[in-house]
Amino acid sequence: MTQTTSQSRGDGPRALIPQRSAGLKLLLVCALALLMAIPALFVYGVIHERTKGENEAFNDVSARIGGEQSVLGPVLAVPYVRPLFTEEVTGAVTKANSYGVAIAYAQTGSAAVDVNVESRKRGIYPIPVFNATVDFTARFNPDDLRGAIPADAKAIWSDARLYVGLSDTRGVKETVVAVDGAPIAIEPATYDQRRDNGYAPTPAARVRLAGGEIPDLETRKGEMLVEASLSLTGAKRFALGPFARDTSVTMRSNWAHPSFTGGFLPSSHTAGDDGAGTSEADGFTAVWSVPYLARGISGAGANLNLSEVTARDSKDIAVRFLAGVSPYQSVERALKYAAMFIGFVFLAYFLFEITAEARAHPAQYVLVGLAQSIFYLLLLAFAERIGFDAAFALAAAMTVALTAGYAVAVFRSRKIGLRALGVLTGIYGLVYVLMRAQENALIAGALASFTAIALTMYMTRNIDWYGDKSPESAGA
Repeated sequence: MTQTTSQSRGDGPRALIPQRSAGLKLLLVCALALLMAIPALFVYGVIHERTKGENEAFNDVSARIGGEQSVLGPVLAVPYVRPLFTEEVTGAVTKANSYGVAIAYAQTGSAAVDVNVESRKRGIYPIPVFNATVDFTARFNPDDLRGAIPADAKAIWSDARLYVGLSDTRGVKETVVAVDGAPIAIEPATYDQRRDNGYAPTPAARVRLAGGEIPDLETRKGEMLVEASLSLTGAKRFALGPFARDTSVTMRSNWAHPSFTGGFLPSSHTAGDDGAGTSEADGFTAVWSVPYLARGISGAGANLNLSEVTARDSKDIAVRFLAGVSPYQSVERALKYAAMFIGFVFLAYFLFEITAEARAHPAQYVLVGLAQSIFYLLLLAFAERIGFDAAFALAAAMTVALTAGYAVAVFRSRKIGLRALGVLTGIYGLVYVLMRAQENALIAGALASFTAIALTMYMTRNIDWYGDKSPESAGA
């Protein structure tokens, strides 16, 4: 009686749950796969911290040589005053002045840009810095400037200026400007409101202006040739605004991996000065041509906004000097596949389990999942030092060797360990392909997932998912 009661107490709750149910084990493995993706997501926090450190390193370098540079070519400007009369309720008439600035861009303009780029280390972070020389040639018609002055306004020709601009003046090395072959002095433009006449130089977004006086601009006739040369330093990005109605730009650089951004892409670009080189030392040559209609900005007018010319990523001509793909972006992209990646590894372990006599405990699945999560941390740490591709190979080799060796211990079979080595190598190879495929990543991932499910369905087609509920059935 006691023995029967003891069996009833011991077997009562357990009898309701199949003791070797492959179905329940698969559900548990799927739940663990989702849970084990959570530790991998904590790597996002580490990526954010390292990215912040990279930005601080860039700001430190920028404080000394100038940061991302945006350049504005020669522009003519003259302030004007317009009298205003207001009549009060008492009948008295008062006089006030309204001020503005007339702007005229060059009819045609060209810029020859030579950029020498080198990678400078700040801690572990490589920062691409450059020395650039920009030679401008601009042809103006002074009548355009005079025509931009309102009919009822009076120009203040004593304050007329030829302006050039640069976003970060800490990078200025030399500025030389000549009008019809005669050099003119250039000095920084002040932006404080002038109390004696109520106007200030026209500001431009992202650039600080420097200006010089042109003698006899009020009465000058015919075409006016302006030549300017700027020598400057900066980091990461160089941009140039389309400073003329029709603008052409030629840029040469020793950097082999440019990223052309801004509002206009080059009409042509080649590797090396002669278009035949392919090595890093050859660099690139790029040519832009921005006609008046494509520029979409008036050639002359009152109170024109110079920020339209220098607007980032919409009107400027820009090149980013990239030191390869950022390791942080690459690791972040890899993390997007973490759940699927860990799920594949767990599915492989489950298939090993159902084909082996030994059973894997859920705690062992957790350890395998943690190994996959630490893989991303290894990948990030190595990528900062040796680049993403080499880091992926090293971190993957370490993780695959660990996980495959653990499979030998769990399932007590070297044969299964070798299978695990091959399968896990294929899984990590798939993840690498997904990160590099980009445009085809979705279809590659979808097909890989479908193949994994189809293979699992095939291998488990004869499995008793419910398991044996009684010793009698088990013995039978």
